[in-house]
Amino acid sequence: MPVNTAYSFLASQCSFTRSSLIISGATLTKSRDTTGGLRWHLRALWRRGQWRDTTRQIAEWLDTTQPASRHLLLIGGSAGWMMSGRWLQRFSRIELIDLDPYAHRLFRWNHGRALRESGTELHYAAFDALDNLDALLKKYPDATIFFDNVLGQHLFRIWQIDRAEADLARIAKQLKGRDWGSVHDLFSGPTDPLKLPALPITQFDAARDADGLLADGLRGTPLHLRLLAQVGGQPEWVDHLTSELFPVGTRSRLIAWPFVPDYAHWLQAGWVAGGTHKR
Repeated sequence: MPVNTAYSFLASQCSFTRSSLIISGATLTKSRDTTGGLRWHLRALWRRGQWRDTTRQIAEWLDTTQPASRHLLLIGGSAGWMMSGRWLQRFSRIELIDLDPYAHRLFRWNHGRALRESGTELHYAAFDALDNLDALLKKYPDATIFFDNVLGQHLFRIWQIDRAEADLARIAKQLKGRDWGSVHDLFSGPTDPLKLPALPITQFDAARDADGLLADGLRGTPLHLRLLAQVGGQPEWVDHLTSELFPVGTRSRLIAWPFVPDYAHWLQAGWVAGGTHKR
């Protein structure tokens, strides 16, 4: 199914399904801006102040996690613009894997001081971690794995809905028994700042059960409409195909990310405890 197919009957309802992608050319362009490269870094630097609340909420969620290892395999960390330096200090060694050629130096620029204070070693490698995930898991059998805003962008790397769904399902199976977490895009789309509620709710606790994602007592279309209302969402939102990524029983947090004044994301942050022991 081609990615640039528009589904007006779904867009008119602001609804989402995993088998259909609600998308326009403008939506694709803005979504791709979150996947890395110089343009992404310049935007992140420019908008760092506007993203402060989202970054704080991610840090607060990270503080609640209990990584089982002091060795972190950080996949898609990029420059760590929205990453918590305090959380990174928990680890004695970090393997940063990212294709972005600017990632290593900018990550050190953002977090080098915090890592030096904690004595944390940072090692960097530039290759496709998702395509080589099995090899990475074998190389670092005791490491905790964290995907930093990469799994929700997988669709925009390969441009095939069916393959993206299959890849994400495969990744979830590969991680079975491991200690891992992820912050990723759940939905994204255009917004109207004039439609923002006076007191928007910018985060929800959620859970994955046998029927799917549940938050604020809602699931499916009622949940989607609830999320869109909090950010002034307009029709033609994108489903990033990640709502069933975590295993059944996993609790997560949904966090609003006002990307630019007329475009927003809802992020999902979740942790899956594995059998690794701290070392």
